[in-house]
Amino acid sequence: MSSYRATQGLLAYSELPYEQQNSAWGLCMLGRICFEAGRYPEAAQAFGEAHRMAPYRVRDMDTYSTLLWHTKHEEALAQLAHKMVSVGRNTSPEAWIAVANCFSLDGDHASALKSLTRSIQMYKSSHCGTTSVPRNDAGGTGGLAYAHTLIGHENVALDELDRAQRAFRTAIRIDPRHYNAWYGLGVSYLRLGKPDLAEYHFKRALALNSQNPLLLQSSGAVHEYRKDYVQALRVYERVEQMLNDGAPARTPGSAACDALVTDSTVILSLRLHHAMNFVMFKRARMLVVLEKFGEASRVLEQLMRRCPREFNVP
Repeated sequence: MSSYRATQGLLAYSELPYEQQNSAWGLCMLGRICFEAGRYPEAAQAFGEAHRMAPYRVRDMDTYSTLLWHTKHEEALAQLAHKMVSVGRNTSPEAWIAVANCFSLDGDHASALKSLTRSIQMYKSSHCGTTSVPRNDAGGTGGLAYAHTLIGHENVALDELDRAQRAFRTAIRIDPRHYNAWYGLGVSYLRLGKPDLAEYHFKRALALNSQNPLLLQSSGAVHEYRKDYVQALRVYERVEQMLNDGAPARTPGSAACDALVTDSTVILSLRLHHAMNFVMFKRARMLVVLEKFGEASRVLEQLMRRCPREFNVP
């Protein structure tokens, strides 16, 4: 799982004894695999069940909090952060990452940065002041590198791009395989108007986690910046297709697909993923730019049915 190979990770999960698959540890492993592959609905289901089974568990809950941030579940994120702080205010770096995500979702980036700084201090003190890579039970890297990456993203939100890049580079020095930090550097370079450097770092991120279709959106953004709208449209169409299929390498009836079975729920696809709306909107925008108004209208009508409260669609 630490190499971000979702298909192999799911196969390994499917080979675990039933008891381990359905333990809080096993469900968190499944949640992390799905999260890193961009399969947020499945990840949310796995993490939610793990949290229900072990409400005082803090390990891996930092990833769960980031998932709740991505899916904009404010109430669930606030409850998770409150529980984690009550359990590990002075002992759990993960708790302060959850608090930071809660502040960030509320738009309070300054408080988020303070919470992340607290998390980093706790990671360093728990590892004797070193910058070694803390790993969870499943071998996933995160910890100190992850906290620095989130600091980078918060600084991007504040348009403090120099500070953001320092944070991302620190994360990469700690863990060169931390794809989120490579992606963050790409975002910052694109904001600085340097598409070539942005493309390089986006490609590094995608090379590390090639089974995450959401990372492909970044190359579309680079093509948009270069006004290569035809190529950008192709990228968004590809991402949308991958989301519809559920996973890049998925084959119906495969063992990897069968592995995604927890209790009585069969996990099928990402077509209801919130990111699908974002990709569809980008595709519609490219169609408008390319004056393909009929096709753009059809996509926007689908979007209005999917997310009628989204102000960008009508």
